[in-house]
Parts: sequence; C-alpha cells; structure tokens
Amino acid sequence: MKKKEVWDQEINPDLISDPLENLNSSVWDRGYFKETDDGIWYEVYVTDNIKQNVPKIDLNNQKLKIIKTFHDLLIDHYENDNQITFFAPINESQNYLDILTNVFVQFEN
Repeated sequence: MKKKEVWDQEINPDLISDPLENLNSSVWDRGYFKETDDGIWYEVYVTDNIKQNVPKIDLNNQKLKIIKTFHDLLIDHYENDNQITFFAPINESQNYLDILTNVFVQFEN
C-alpha cells in the first residue's frame, strides 16, 4: 500500500488502526500505526494531563517547534480529541514517535 492509500477506505477500510505497544503512559493515552510501502503513519493521543499543560499546539513555541519538521503532520483534532497524526518515511533514520514523546515529556507534571 502506498502512503496516500492509507486514507482510501476501499483499499484500507481500517485506516490507522494497528495498536502501538510500549507507549510512555505519562504522555500517551493510546496510539495506532499503519505501515505502508513508503513508511509508517502514526496516530497518537496525549493524556489528559499533557492536554491540560498543552491545551493547544503552537508551532511557534520554542519547546514545540521541532514538530514543524514532521511529515504530513495533522493537528486539526488535537484541541478536541487530543490527537496527533503524522508520517515517518521509511528512508529516514529519525524515530519521530520518540522525538514527539520527548517533546511532551517536558510538559508532564
């Protein structure tokens, strides 16, 4: 399956739905992924505690600005649903989920 086909319900009716395991429970309430030929889509949900400390994602905030570099970042559902969706290309060595986890660890209290 190609990267964009993850959104095609005829090809992929379950969308991003494979459960992520071993998530940092102080940051993530839950998370899902979907592997494609091009990389991995992630859909993760912050905990209520993180959401209280970061009610809105301001990409100009010094602590959050690295998130701007994420591929196909979708934060439209963050304010209402605590959801962040992004793509990690297969040809990059960065672990975007770890980077995002480390960003939000700064906000846990």
